[in-house]
Amino acid sequence: MVVGAAGFSESATLAEIYAEVLRTAGYQASTRTIGSRETYLPALESGQLTAVPEYAASLATYLNSQANGASAAPVASSDVDKTVAALTPLAAKAGLTIGTASKAQDQNGFAVTQAFADKHKVSTLSDLASACGGVVLAGPAECPQRPFCQIGLEQTYGLKVSEFKSYDFGAIGQAIRKGDATIGLVLTSDGSLG
Repeated sequence: MVVGAAGFSESATLAEIYAEVLRTAGYQASTRTIGSRETYLPALESGQLTAVPEYAASLATYLNSQANGASAAPVASSDVDKTVAALTPLAAKAGLTIGTASKAQDQNGFAVTQAFADKHKVSTLSDLASACGGVVLAGPAECPQRPFCQIGLEQTYGLKVSEFKSYDFGAIGQAIRKGDATIGLVLTSDGSLG
């Protein structure tokens, strides 16, 4: 069995945990870091990968747009059970099976430095959009095309992204701290933030 991972540390860690659980249960299991969803889903669908830990809302949004077009009504929400219920038939249509959602959650978050937040008196993304005419956004390479990244920031919050800089997830926090980016897409489980 081969457990796939996206190209960032949290996904690789989860893949290792899944593989270890499978090994403990008597299976021969290994991991393989593939990259973005556009790369690992075809590998999963073709059988090169056995399983991939995923984010329910992100996968539901991706599969919904694949099945129903880019302007399809959203099926993901903050309710995990409803999101998984909407995701399950979309996944089945793509030849995928969805497991039970974990009780533990990690979510995408957006971070600025505390000094920046204090200087501009911002505590929400809406505040940031009102206070800044344009920001430099740091994120993974696919961020400009993702509805939960640059597209969402611009369409939902009215934030103007004047420049996008691509970083691996592990380097985004440092880019923000060094002033190379104003705001960055981070994972809420990132222990380096705080």
